[in-house]
Amino acid sequence: MGGKWLELLKQIAPGVTRVAVIRDPATPQGIGQFSAVQSLAPSLGLDVSPVNAREPGEIERTIPAIAQTPNSGLIVTGSNFAVVHRELIIKLANQYKLPAVYPLRLFAAAGGFDLLWG
Repeated sequence: MGGKWLELLKQIAPGVTRVAVIRDPATPQGIGQFSAVQSLAPSLGLDVSPVNAREPGEIERTIPAIAQTPNSGLIVTGSNFAVVHRELIIKLANQYKLPAVYPLRLFAAAGGFDLLWG
């Protein structure tokens, strides 16, 4: 699934060259999804970097820093942490106008696609 997210991000924001991947390093899916993104990135001409998120302060510091780098985008991997903190992640991604791809429909319901569609 992670590779598809990367392709989707490139489709919705063709100028993206750097992608930060928010993941919970304590969960297998965070590690596996990042690996899938990382393996596909070179074929799309993208640099990817993991953002290990264990507490909300890491999100509050990281998303503004990502946004300062031109042509950046964001992928959020599936985890309980991401679900619990989805409103913060979405708010900051929208505030800093970062194109983002989220793992679950409930992110869209919480405003995750405002930047793209509205």
